[in-house]
This record gives sequence, C-alpha cells and structure tokens, in this order.
Amino acid sequence: MPKELQSAEMRGICSCRYFLFFVSVCLAFSIPTSSTDLIVLMKIKTAMIGPKGSGLDDWIVSSSRASHCLFSGVSCDENSRVVSLNVSFVPLFGTIAPEIGLLNNLVNLTLSCNNLTGKFPAEIANLTSLKLLNLSNNIMYGHVPESIFGGLLELEVFDIYNNNFSGPLPIELVKLKRLKHLHLGGNYFSGEIPSVYCEIQSLEYLGLNGNGLSGKVPASLSRLSNLQELYIGYFSMYEGGIPPEFGSLSSLRMLDMGSCNLTGEIPASLGRLKLLHTLFLQLNRLSGLIPAELSGLVSLKSLDLSNNELTGEIPKGFSELKQLTLLNLFRNHLHGRIPSFIADLPYLEVLQLWENNFTFELPVNLGSNGKLTKLDVATNHLTGMIPRHLCDGKRLETLILMDNYFFGPVPEELGDCKSLTRIRLMKNFFNGTIPPGFFNLPLVDMLEFSDNYFTGKLPDEISGGILGLLTLSNNRITGNVPAAIANLTNLQTLSLELNQFSGEIPPQIFDLKKLSKMNISNNNITGKIPTTIAHCKSLTLVDFSSNNLFGEIPRAIAKLEILSTLNLSRNQLEGQIPIEIRSMTSLTILDLSYNNLSGPVPEGGQFLVFNDSSFTGNPNLCSPLHHLSCLLPQNQDELSGQKSSSSKVAIIVVSIIGVLSFFAAALKFNRYRIKCRESKAWKLTPFQKLDFKVEDVVECLKEENIIGKGGAGIVYRGSMPNGMNVAIKRLVGSSSGRNDHGFSAEIQTLGRIRHRNIVKLLGFVSNNDTNLLIYEFMPNGCLGGLLHGSKGSHLQWESRYRIAVEAAKGLCYLHHGCSPLIIHRDVKSNNILLDSDFAAHVADFGLAKFLHSAGASECMSSVAGSYGYIAPEYAYTLRVDEKSDVYSFGVVLLELITGRKPVGEFGDGVDIVRWVLKTISELSEISKPSDAAAVLAVVDPRLSGYSLVGMINLFNVAMRCVAEMSAERPTMMEVVHMLAGPPHPQSPPNLLAM
Repeated sequence: MPKELQSAEMRGICSCRYFLFFVSVCLAFSIPTSSTDLIVLMKIKTAMIGPKGSGLDDWIVSSSRASHCLFSGVSCDENSRVVSLNVSFVPLFGTIAPEIGLLNNLVNLTLSCNNLTGKFPAEIANLTSLKLLNLSNNIMYGHVPESIFGGLLELEVFDIYNNNFSGPLPIELVKLKRLKHLHLGGNYFSGEIPSVYCEIQSLEYLGLNGNGLSGKVPASLSRLSNLQELYIGYFSMYEGGIPPEFGSLSSLRMLDMGSCNLTGEIPASLGRLKLLHTLFLQLNRLSGLIPAELSGLVSLKSLDLSNNELTGEIPKGFSELKQLTLLNLFRNHLHGRIPSFIADLPYLEVLQLWENNFTFELPVNLGSNGKLTKLDVATNHLTGMIPRHLCDGKRLETLILMDNYFFGPVPEELGDCKSLTRIRLMKNFFNGTIPPGFFNLPLVDMLEFSDNYFTGKLPDEISGGILGLLTLSNNRITGNVPAAIANLTNLQTLSLELNQFSGEIPPQIFDLKKLSKMNISNNNITGKIPTTIAHCKSLTLVDFSSNNLFGEIPRAIAKLEILSTLNLSRNQLEGQIPIEIRSMTSLTILDLSYNNLSGPVPEGGQFLVFNDSSFTGNPNLCSPLHHLSCLLPQNQDELSGQKSSSSKVAIIVVSIIGVLSFFAAALKFNRYRIKCRESKAWKLTPFQKLDFKVEDVVECLKEENIIGKGGAGIVYRGSMPNGMNVAIKRLVGSSSGRNDHGFSAEIQTLGRIRHRNIVKLLGFVSNNDTNLLIYEFMPNGCLGGLLHGSKGSHLQWESRYRIAVEAAKGLCYLHHGCSPLIIHRDVKSNNILLDSDFAAHVADFGLAKFLHSAGASECMSSVAGSYGYIAPEYAYTLRVDEKSDVYSFGVVLLELITGRKPVGEFGDGVDIVRWVLKTISELSEISKPSDAAAVLAVVDPRLSGYSLVGMINLFNVAMRCVAEMSAERPTMMEVVHMLAGPPHPQSPPNLLAM
C-alpha cells in the first residue's frame, strides 16, 4: 500500500477514535435521546461479545436515525427510544455495560440464558420505567446491591435465576409494591428468608429454590394472598417443618418444598388449598401419617411425597383426587394394601410406590384408564398376578415389579405393548413361558427376568431394536440359545446362566459389536467354543463354566484385547492352554479348572497373575517346575518363537545403546532449549482481578515448589508477593501458539465458572510453548491423599458425608448448570481438593477434553479416566459422557465408605466395585443380606460413631451410581437430591453404638 494511503488510513482511524472518545464524554453530560440510545447499544455490544452468527450481528450503525430500532432484540417507541431489549439464548460472553443505565425509557430488559459474567450493574437503578428485568441463566456473581430497588418502583418481574449471586436475600425488595414475579433461585443466597417478604402483596410467583438458605420457613409468607406459585426447596437446610399457616394461601397452585430438610408432620391445613395442582414435598424428613385432609385438594394433578419417613396407609379419601396424574410415595415406610380406587383415577399416568411395605395384590383394573405410562412398585411385599390392563392405552413405558412375591404367568398382552422401554420383573415367582413379543419390542432397552420360575423355550424370532440388557438367569428355560439373539445389535449384557439351555453356542452371537458381558454358565450347552468369539472385540467378561463344552480353547480368544474375566471351568475342554493368553494384559481373572486340558501351563506374561486354582482339576496339565517334558518346546512354532526371541533381544540391546547415546547428545540441547523458552514473552490472562504479575507466577516454577505430578502436568505451589497462595499447573503436551485448537477459548470458558464447590481458575499464563493454569490453593490437598494416607482415620463420618454432598454439587453444576454442559472425564478422589475447612472443591474439570483437543496424546489417561474409576461402557464406546462421570463419582463414594483405594487392595486385578459386589454375593450365600449387613461388611473400620441410616443411604447412592448399565445410573442432579438429607438422621438409632 502506498505511504500516502497508509497515512490517510491512520488519520481515519485516529479520527474515529477521537469521535468515540468525544461521544463517550457527551454521554456522561447529555440528556439521553434516540441517538444516545444507539451509542449505548453499541457500547453494550462491545461489552457483550457474541460468536459469529449470534443475535448481535445486525447491530451495525447506519445513516438512518432509527436504525437501532431494527436491531435484533430491540424495540422502540414512537420517538425511537428503546423500550425493550430482549437478547436471550445467543450465547453472549462478557459483562453488562454500565451505560445501560442511560436507556431510561426501557420497560423490558431480558438478557437470559447467556454466559454473562461480572457483578450486578448498579446503574440499572436508573431504569425507573423498567417493568421486567430478567438476567436468569448467566454466570453473574456477588451481592445484589439493595440500592437499586429504590429506583425500580415500577418493576413487576425480577428474575435472576441460576446465577452465582450470594449474600443474604435482599430485604429492600419490599419497596417494589408492583412486583408480581420474583425468582432468586439457583444462586448462593444464604441466611433466612426475610419474613418481611409478606409485605409484597402483589406477589404471584416466589422462587427461592436452589440456594443455601437456613432457619425456619417464615409463616408470614401465608399473608401473600395473591401468591400462585411458591418454590423454596432444594439445597437449603431449613429448621422445623411446613408452617400450618400455609393452608391459608388460597390462590396457591404450585407448592414445591422438596429437598430442604423439613421435619415433622405434613400439616392437615394444606388440604384447604382448593386450587393447588402440584404438591412436591419429596426428599425431606417428614414423618407421621399422610393427612386424610389432603383428599380436599380437588385440583391436584401431581403429588410427590417420596423419600421421607411417612408411615401408615394411603388415605381412603385419595379416591376424590380425580385430577391426579402423578403419585410418588416411594422410599417411605407405608404399608397395607394399595387401594383399588387407585386404578379408578381417570388421569393417573405415573405410580411409583417402590421401597415401602405394601402387601396383597395390585388393583386388578390398574391401567384400565388408558393413561398409565410408568409403574414402579419394586421392593415391597406384593403378591398376586400382574393385572392384564396395564397397557390398555398403549402408553406404558416402564414396568418395574422386581423384588416382590408376584406369581403366575406374565400376561401375553404385555408382549404387544410397543410403548414399553424398560421391563424389570426379577426376584419374583413368575412361571410359564415368557411372552415372545417381549423380544421384539422396538423401544425396550432393558429386559430383566432373572430369579423366577420361567420355563419353556426362547422364541426363534428376536428383533428387539435397542435392547441393551437381557438377563434371564436362574430360571428353568430350556431349548437352544437362539441364533436370532445376534439381531440385538445394541446388546451389551447377555445373562443366561442357571437355566437348562442345551445345544451349541450360536457363532453369530459374537458378531454383536457392543456385547460386553456374556454369561451362559450352569446350563447344558455342548459343542466347541466358536472361533468367531474373536470378532466380539468389546467383551470384558466371558463365563461359559459348568456346561458340556469340548474341543480346544480357541487361540483366537487372545484377540479379545479388553477381556478381563474368562471362566471356562467345569467343562470337557481338552488340548493345551493357548500360549497366546500370556499377552492378554487386561485379563485378570482366568478359571480353566476341572477340564481335560493337558501339556504345560505357559509361563510369564499374564500367567504371573493367575492363581494355581485357575488350573486345578486338570490331571494332565503339568508345570515346568515338576515335569521335564514341560521344559521342551511343544511344537515347532514355539521353538521358532524362542529363536526369534533371542534375535530380538540382541536387536533390543543395540537399540538401547543407540537411544542412550542419543539422549546424552540431546541433553545439552534440551538445557539450551529450556533457557530459550524461558526467555520468550509470557502473557497473563486473568479471570478476575489479580494483585500479582506474570513474573511472580513464572518465578514459582522451581523444583522445590512441586506439590504434585500427574498425566496432565506438574503442579507447583506459588506464594505471591501479596501473601496469596496459588496452585500453578504446568500442562504437558499443550501449545498456546497459533494452532492451539481453541484451547485458549475453552480455558476462558472454564475461567468464567463460579461455584462454591469447584476450584476457581484464577487465570492462565502462556507463551508459545507452555500453558500455566493458576488455581486457588487448597491447603488440605486432595481427598485421595488424605483418605488413603496416614491421616485417613481423622476424616470421620460427618466430614466424609459433607465432602460427598459438596463434590456432588460441584459435578451437578458442571452437568446441569453450564451451557453447554461440561463433562469432567476424570472424576476421582485425587481431583477433589479440600480447603482449610475441609470443604470439597472439584478440580481439573473439563481439562481432559481440552488437553486432548490440543494434541496431548500422552494424556490419554486423563481423557479416558483413571484406572479403577472408568465406567464399563468405555470399553466398547471409547468415549465418556455425563453418566461416565456418575460412575466415577460412585467409586469415590465407595472410597469414602470403605476407606479403600479403588484398585490394588483386592488382588487379581479386582477393583473396589467388584470387591463390594463379591462381598455382598458371599453374604447372600448365607442369607439375603439386609442393607445394614451389606454396609457393615465393607465399612471402613477406622470410622466410629456414625449413623447407620445415613451410611446406608450413602451406600445405596454409591451402588446406583456404579450400575453396570449407564441408563440405570442417576443423573448428578438426582444424586444431589438423594444426598441432600442430613448425614445423621435422629431415627432409627445408631445400631453401631449399641
């Protein structure tokens, strides 16, 4: 470009800068006009950065006086003044510009569902015409300045749901006499609910749920005569119970007080709320009978009283609840008969009564209303036959009747219920043939018929579209194993053990790409093991024991690279043990006992792991230590292999010498390269105000400051000049140059996250070669180091339960509070850090993904997870999702309960999950273990004085999290709710202390 043009261009840029400066000065001293509104909007756009294609792309200045009125999300009055600014779901980043206070004609300000950060802009107090203010679903933090409410006297809607605001609930809200909708939920407000909120008489909606509130629920809220919806549960821990005065809230339609530690009885006065359509009181400690007066809730559609300590029977008066669609009473102590009128409720869709003490049979007409979608009555004492009308409306999705005393045949009609997605009938006394239609239902992902008395054969035609789990174990089923099982392309678990199957194993089954576990033990299966077993690369467990199999063990079985358990015991197998098995590094359990195997037991490799019991009962097997013949090669292939091995050793020795020479020559160059690297410019990117410089951070990268090393990098402790301690993680395998694959943008997203149970990422320092992440420092280190170290005995019950709850809340935020959600990918006790008060903070969230995307191939352990924490489905999907995080968190809970490490303490490659299951299984051989017996068998002996009830709850949550099928695991939000109760309920008594 010619110099004259360059000079002209520079003059133009300078002129533009002077103009913007001049306009900014004018804004501070002029009366706002439509022109001012345009400039303010451009200021707002600058502060709120959006991605390309976002809703702000058309915010471009033009010659038109009212061009800003055509901006997306902007509406104007007849004078071209902005009256509405509604920009949601973009998403936007950055902050709200303080100039927004100059839009003094603004009536509607909606900036919800973005990623805005920063504190609440005090300048909003100048928007005296504002009626609607919605900043929900962002990442804003700090206190809400009470001074703003002095100018917002016209405000009717104030919604800041799901941010990171903290401090006490603002009392000055009572000045807003026109306020109808107030939603402060999903934040970190603490303290008590101000009793003066009753003065906001215009209030129709009050949402305080999802905070950390305490104290008693103020009875004064009952004076809000216009209130229609009240949400005050979840994460808060109130004292006392439900104020009986709430029965006077005559306009109330929605009352949600779930999961907030309520005690006492349910007030009978609630039965006076004639307009109430939803009553949620689940996950509390409510006791006593269900008040018969609730039958007065004639408009009620949804009733959830689950997870409490309620006793007695379902009130007869509930027959009057004709509008009811959902009835959840599970996990209580209710008993008696399930009333027959339940089947007559015309709109009932969901009936969940599991884990109670109900007896007798199900109502014979249940489902005849044609609306039923979910029925779960597991773990009661119910008997009788399955009602024939459950799927009359062709809408039934979930049928769970397990662990009861049901008997008789399963109705054929259910086999034609195309809407079913999950069927669990195990642990009953059903008999007859399983209706063949069950195996062809298009939406079913789980069929569980184990531990019954089913007979007959399986159908020859099987085509269930998405079936992932099929368990038929411990029945009396006969006939061949159908080859048509190969049509179940999504099958992950096939459990046919303890039946009377005969015939050969269909080779087609091993074409199932996702099949992870196959158990056909204790049948009458004959024939050879198909060589096609090598096709099923996803197998982790194979159990063909106690059958009549013959022939040799296929050498191709060694191609199953992730197989961990192989049980071929108690068959008629012959020939030699394939020497190839010694290269199966994932195989930790091998049982070939009681066959007709011969020849030597191979040495070395994985055979060093197996016990002698793996080979007992084979009289023709010999060990090289005792039989000279075993010292000789058994065939020419092995002899050739030995010669080849000698040649390979020579090559390896020469290679090692060459490598050592190379490293010696490279050492000097490496030292020089380090010096050059340190001389390059570092850049500090802060995510909040930091009172130190980049040089202060780099200065801490010394050997004596190292406090941890892992697959993702090295962690240093840094002491800043202002006295602040930080943790500095030096990442390996990452680059911050031009080709960083979005690493910087991803890290900046993590830096905006604010949650009390997530380690704060304060900023990051980078140059062309290295990334340094700066975290808040956690004085008590990681949970794993403390729990499994010499001080583990000092971490007692209440601390462990608190850590479990806090870590769950942190993960819950990543999964449910971030948009898009963040999957941790490496949940483990070493990534749960403890501050000076031993409060838990989740660390290294999301980093596995970002390291992988930046090309850190050596960090695959971080991407895939850590050994002992990896979910089973990773073996065949090679990817992780949020349910993989849930599994890993379940392992952490088992660590807290047992005090044991996830691996390395149980022998033979058994991890903590398998050990717990094995321990419970051994108990069941004596008698059916109670929850208490199961817990006492595995609990950390260093623990004392804990509540057995609380420990059982933690154990049950852990076992649900480590369910083999990912679909069976709860979400992290459900985990938080299940753990939300106190760790030491007052009843029943502590059995361990007696």
